[in-house]
Amino acid sequence: MIPAGAVPPAATILGQPPESRNVLVAALILVFLGLATAAAVVIGMVTRSQSPGEQMQRKLSIYTLAGRPTARRGPTAAPVTPSVLGHTALARSAVELAGRVTRSRGLDTSVDAQLEAAGLPLRTAEWLLIQVGVAVGISVAFLAVSGGSLLATVLGLVLGLTGPWILLTIRRDQRESAFLTQLPDTLQLIAGSLQAGHSLPQALDTVVREAQPPMSTEFNRALVETRLGRTVEDALEGIAARTASDDFSWVVMAIRVQREIGGNLAELLQTVGDTIRERQRLRRQVKVLSAEGRLSAWILGSMPVVFSVYLVVVKPLYLQPMFQDPLGLLMLGLAALLLAVGAFWISRVVKVEV
Repeated sequence: MIPAGAVPPAATILGQPPESRNVLVAALILVFLGLATAAAVVIGMVTRSQSPGEQMQRKLSIYTLAGRPTARRGPTAAPVTPSVLGHTALARSAVELAGRVTRSRGLDTSVDAQLEAAGLPLRTAEWLLIQVGVAVGISVAFLAVSGGSLLATVLGLVLGLTGPWILLTIRRDQRESAFLTQLPDTLQLIAGSLQAGHSLPQALDTVVREAQPPMSTEFNRALVETRLGRTVEDALEGIAARTASDDFSWVVMAIRVQREIGGNLAELLQTVGDTIRERQRLRRQVKVLSAEGRLSAWILGSMPVVFSVYLVVVKPLYLQPMFQDPLGLLMLGLAALLLAVGAFWISRVVKVEV
């Protein structure tokens, strides 16, 4: 009850306490940042979509003299913009700002290597911009679902920052697995081309025309690199580095030895292909035998995390004392440590190298 003539407090005038206003202001800021980042990405992708040839030119821009790839040689050649976010001023400014940040932190080389391994036509700055947009969007969604819980917002921000990296790792592993699966048939195709009288570059070109991605895309890049002056062995070694394939490293080593010593390269590749095919059969057999252990590891490791996220989003007051009391924070830290140790231990047990 407010006495007559008294000035009501600001919280009463606005109809909400100061804590709610702070949460509202934070939510509005996050919404603005998320919309701005999403607009830069969406508008740029709508205004410009790269063809496969332009993507290959962008990837090979590091080998050109000026660092700016061209769509084709000749008097009518036009520069190809490396950015996949388009020509808009907002997109260019955002990419340039993110690029300066990544270069100052020394992140561009390592992130570029991971993007290449995953087969994504993105630069480091573009990837980080998309990651920030996803993080802001998820945090705003968690904030709306939880009714203004700051804990849910922080959790959404953490998930938004780590989720894209997890998806990138999954895509990279899938691409490496697909490359490894196609490798024996590819070696057989190369051996058949060599037996038919073709040279090694011609045999590699046959792989580009006959194989499926990611094998065809990787060999296409290797062929273009050889036309720019790189040796065949070094170009193939680059494929082994991007795909993290020990088996293909053996293939490159066999080609190097044959180039130095001599011998029947077709027969050598056929033998290596048969060996790799047998190793893959053993890997699949071990994978089947360890499937139950790997499934148990995923269930036991993800259940506490998923259940905690559910409680934070749906009923944040239930876990709020755990984050406010020092003893609760200690218990959460100990639980996270034990969970990480258990997950690592199970993963080591079920992982068998062949």
